[in-house]
Amino acid sequence: MKKLIWISSYPKSGNTWVRYFLSNYFYNKEKIDCDFDILNKIDKFPPQKYLSKLIDKNELEQNAYNISKYWSLAQENITKTNDKFVFIKNHNALVSVEGKNLTDEKYSLAFVYIVRDPRDIAVSYSNFDKTINIDQAIERITSKNLYCHVSKKNPFDIEVLGSWKFNYFSWKNGVSTIPRILIRYEDLVINTFKTKLRLISFLSNILESPIDEDHIRFSIQQSDFERLKELEKIKKFNESAGKFFNSGKVGQWKEILSFDQVKRIENFCDNEMKELKYL
Repeated sequence: MKKLIWISSYPKSGNTWVRYFLSNYFYNKEKIDCDFDILNKIDKFPPQKYLSKLIDKNELEQNAYNISKYWSLAQENITKTNDKFVFIKNHNALVSVEGKNLTDEKYSLAFVYIVRDPRDIAVSYSNFDKTINIDQAIERITSKNLYCHVSKKNPFDIEVLGSWKFNYFSWKNGVSTIPRILIRYEDLVINTFKTKLRLISFLSNILESPIDEDHIRFSIQQSDFERLKELEKIKKFNESAGKFFNSGKVGQWKEILSFDQVKRIENFCDNEMKELKYL
């Protein structure tokens, strides 16, 4: 049954921020001040609670791409819930690995894709993952091949990413029969209410539910970036080994990236960046 609403993006593009907003809008009807626990309402794909029962981790250690064998089965388990719809967080590209599709019309109800300027992603990525520097982050963003990111903490947490532009292109055009909305991170920052109203309007149309503008405003307040930064000071964010909510600024790359680093990104992502008005 079609139940899955994918919240997808390349890493460090605002996915968790949007997830926090949607968790409050759909699952905090009492309007209670909440902490990071509300994010448990929207799990990451593929959910570890299913994978650990389905997969022998030795199989993944031999070849991380073997995770693709279980994508469909994981979605079958998710859709057995009594809920009418299920949000899932995702960084995978919308790919097929050896004939195994990430998803299809059988399980998916809608796609929400968040895209961010790849120059800012390079800065944010290196701030988040202390094992890589900016040049290594740029290598990932401009990778000419698919690659797997395997979590050091959890061998079941595997993402098939590809480059920034491949990830974007795959969700923009893949499985064309599924409705989708593209949200720019920059619009979330600069035109917050208008952009989130657009997102909720899209989802309300899919779910045939009314739009509650008052609750949109409440959910924006709850997911305010500065509030989340302060919350992280008093409560650890378990999805990150270090500081997660760092800057969130638009255009921070201008003060940090070298000319050569900027050109490496722009040359590789030229057409897509122009399409998205980043160039």
